[in-house]
Amino acid sequence: MYGKSFILLAALALPLGAAGDAALDRATLKGVDAVNIVIDPVSEELQHQGATASALVTRLEDKLLKAGVKVDKNSSAFVALRLTSVHSGRGKFIGNDQFAVAATIGLYQPVTLVRDKNIRTATQTWEVETISLADAKQVYRACMDSVDELAERFVTAWRSVNGQK
Repeated sequence: MYGKSFILLAALALPLGAAGDAALDRATLKGVDAVNIVIDPVSEELQHQGATASALVTRLEDKLLKAGVKVDKNSSAFVALRLTSVHSGRGKFIGNDQFAVAATIGLYQPVTLVRDKNIRTATQTWEVETISLADAKQVYRACMDSVDELAERFVTAWRSVNGQK
């Protein structure tokens, strides 16, 4: 069981060639004056532990607003949060389970292809992630702590290119 857990955690940590938090990735945040918030579907396991989509939206929105990032449901740029989890129990939601929770936050925004200006899409231009290990009783706290950390990292990146301290 531990070997499978290690392989899973190692696989979660592998970069997939997506956006990151390098200078070029941060540059794509310049001029973003408002964001919408999107939460990917939350697994039944995490919801059972209290980490519902509405709780995650509320937490993320609060952190962004307090940091001075405008949240607008009509914004074409959006911050997306994704939580993925695995648990060690053989049954469903056993009280002494260990959970691994991978949390990812990214900024998506409209993009136009250089080779064909008529093709527009939304793509991820900035992203960071974190992985937490927690007992079942602490999964909610681990999820909220991950949201706090990722929101702070987004705010830091956003401020770095938008002239705010």
